Amino acid sequence: MRNRVLKRTVSALATGSVALLMAPSAYAGDILNFRVLKDGEPIGYEKVDITQTANGRTVEVETLTDVRVLFLQFHYDHQRTEQWHGNQLVSVKTTTNDDGTHYTYQADYQADYQADCYDVAGKGVGKRNACDGAWPLTLWLEDVTAKSHLYSVINAEPYAVQTTKVGDEKLRIENRETPATHYEMSGDVERDLWYGSDGYLLKTSFKRKGYDIDFVRVDAIALQE
Repeated sequence: MRNRVLKRTVSALATGSVALLMAPSAYAGDILNFRVLKDGEPIGYEKVDITQTANGRTVEVETLTDVRVLFLQFHYDHQRTEQWHGNQLVSVKTTTNDDGTHYTYQADYQADYQADCYDVAGKGVGKRNACDGAWPLTLWLEDVTAKSHLYSVINAEPYAVQTTKVGDEKLRIENRETPATHYEMSGDVERDLWYGSDGYLLKTSFKRKGYDIDFVRVDAIALQE
């Protein structure tokens, strides 16, 4: 089973690299490819597929990690669909296998988009109504740094956060320096976040089970020119 999952990981990364070489646009057709690292070693991938629609966009996110370290198993298989009208999040639908525990939920936002209200319900997730304007912990878009309320993409657990801008930096990706804006998220979620000039995530770093985890965007060559 593990070999099959790892083959999927390698295949997905290879596919992303081929797509990058073939795509004529700067951002590979708005497909963002990330390599997931644990203490610097590859353990999986994330793909963010952004499709423009008549009134907004649809975003499909797929994340897969799988590795065993001593008695610890890092297995995370997540799919998420986000519907947007302009810059307003309309709905979120997720399915996750987090180390063998399965979750599904859907969040639907108020139809008139005036009160930032939404409903969340699903498997392994308690039903909740809120009007705090929260987004899921969807880090691919720099706009998330303005949010003080978020919720888990796994089980919709609510988070209170504060994000501060550290400054503009040069981030080294694929042995090349890339201009980036660095943020630090603190509170219920701790992340270091770097965004490119396109407003899309370049890298996020955090700790899980005592290990350093990095998501590094591997298709950002156009931003390095």
